[in-house]
Amino acid sequence: MRARAIVVLAAMVLGAVVPGSVDRQSLTLATDVAQVAVTPVPCSTSGFELRFGNSGKTAVYADAFLDAGTSLTLSRKLVSSYLPPGYTLKVPISVNAPRGTAPGSYSIVVKAGSQKLTLPVQVGEPPTDTTGNLARYVPVTASSEHLPVYPACGAVDGDRDSEHWAKTTGWNDATKGTFPDWLQVAFDQPQSVGRVDLYTLNSKQYPAAGYGLKDWDVQAQVGATWQTVAEVRGNTAGLKSSTFTPVTATAIRIRTLASNEGPTYSRIVELEAYRS
Repeated sequence: MRARAIVVLAAMVLGAVVPGSVDRQSLTLATDVAQVAVTPVPCSTSGFELRFGNSGKTAVYADAFLDAGTSLTLSRKLVSSYLPPGYTLKVPISVNAPRGTAPGSYSIVVKAGSQKLTLPVQVGEPPTDTTGNLARYVPVTASSEHLPVYPACGAVDGDRDSEHWAKTTGWNDATKGTFPDWLQVAFDQPQSVGRVDLYTLNSKQYPAAGYGLKDWDVQAQVGATWQTVAEVRGNTAGLKSSTFTPVTATAIRIRTLASNEGPTYSRIVELEAYRS
C-alpha cells in the first residue's frame, strides 16, 4: 500500500494521472502526409511524421502502437510518452518495403487509447539496373553495422560519391580496431562474375590514403564454399577494380583486413560486381 501511495503522490506532483486512469478519449492521432510511397530496394526508405497528442486538460502517460503487417518494416512499432495537456508529440517514422515486396496498396494502422488511424502505403515497382552491376538492388549483409549512419545497404545504393559519406551513403563496421570484417551481396540465382569494383572512402576531408581500405580479399561463393578470387594489398586509391577468371557465384563478399588509418574501421562507399 505504501508503494501505491508513493506512485500516486509522484503522479500528482508531476501533474499526471495514475497509470490505468488515462483518459482514452483525449488522445489524438494524425500524420503529416495522406499516403506514403515506398520503393522496394535496399536503403530506400520513406516515412511520415506521427503526431501523437493529448487534447484533454490532464497530463497523461500514453502509448501509440503501430502495425504494418508482415510486408512492411517500420523504424518503430511503439511510441510511449508523457503528454502534457494540449501537447502534441511529433515522431518521425521510417517505412521500408523489403526487396521482393509485391507492388500494390498496403496500410499502417496506429492505435492509441480509443483512437485508430489508418495510413495508406503504396509500394511501387522495383527499379531495373541498366549498368550491368550485379550487386545493385540485391540483398546485402555485413559482419556489423555502425547504425544508424552507416548501414550495409549504404554500400549498394548506387552512390559512389565519397563526399556524401555519413550523409546519404556508405557502410562502416561497428567493431573499431577489430579485423577482419566483411560485406556480402547475395544473388537471386547463380551469376557469372569476373570483376568487382570497390569504392572506399576518398573525400577531400578523408582521402583514401589516410582513411580508406588498405587490404582486403574478394571472395565468391561457388557452390557451398567461399573462394578467394582476388587479393588487394597496400591500396591508397578511392576505387580499386579487381578482375579475375569468371566464376559462377551465388554471392560475393569483401573480407576486409586493414585500413590506411590503422586498426580502426572498414569503410566502403560502394560495392559493384560485373560479369567481366
